[in-house]
Amino acid sequence: MARRVKSSTKEAPTNERVIPISLSETGTAEEAKSDLAKSVPGWDKLSKDEQTELAEMAVAQLRAREPVKVTLTEKPDGGKSIGIAGECETQGLLKLQKTFAAVTIDPVNARANELLKYLGSIGADNEGRYNAALSFIESMEPQNQVEVLLLLQMYVTHDAAIRALAMLGSADWVPQAQTFGNLATKLLRTSQGQMDTLARMRRGGEQIVRHIHVDNRGGQAVIAENLNTGGAKNGKVDNQSDATGAAGIGPALLGTDPFGSGVPIPSRKGEATLQNARGDESGTA
Repeated sequence: MARRVKSSTKEAPTNERVIPISLSETGTAEEAKSDLAKSVPGWDKLSKDEQTELAEMAVAQLRAREPVKVTLTEKPDGGKSIGIAGECETQGLLKLQKTFAAVTIDPVNARANELLKYLGSIGADNEGRYNAALSFIESMEPQNQVEVLLLLQMYVTHDAAIRALAMLGSADWVPQAQTFGNLATKLLRTSQGQMDTLARMRRGGEQIVRHIHVDNRGGQAVIAENLNTGGAKNGKVDNQSDATGAAGIGPALLGTDPFGSGVPIPSRKGEATLQNARGDESGTA
């Protein structure tokens, strides 16, 4: 996992493998190849296309703005406190406020504590999981606090669904599998609904109506988008007929005579006497 090189006295955790890469923030991908050749293990084994791809990704990651990060510290009376990671606390606080689309600290504290309570309830209240949740919310660039609430729900719902699926995989009995399977299905359906809600919010209620009219004579489909119905907005006056086609010409109804003679009725020439429906003699069944 490539990370930026920073001057720090802290040692990297033993459970992480850090590959230090020294690159110029103003350099191009081609200029970065010489630096990568010195610091990336296995560089010589890569093809030219793979070296170019790696250089482009490294430069893009270097220029990307780092997400907000926090620290979690144990309180003497229990629980954990949330702090700002990094050397400049002011910058971290401003990043955190931007992540939660807030201009004051009160909404930030409320949302931050809600997330911490959820992660604590599942035993995942560590810095890695917390910062991963913050990174997700920040990547969606919420425009207001309503979107922040929805994004927070989306994260915990997705996490709960994944945990239900994991329990489903380790279930030993059919009732257990059914329970976790039903729970995972409901959570995934809820997650999809949350995504649809966010998409509708960002569209601002815009709706596109498509009207498709098929001309039976030529089999050609004419598509008109953003069709307004009713009134004179679509060029139709109140006393205009509802006939189809450019001049009210459409396909003839089935069974009609195009020359106006009506529907022909087959019959014998002359008159015929109807049969008695109950037999020739009266009183007989």
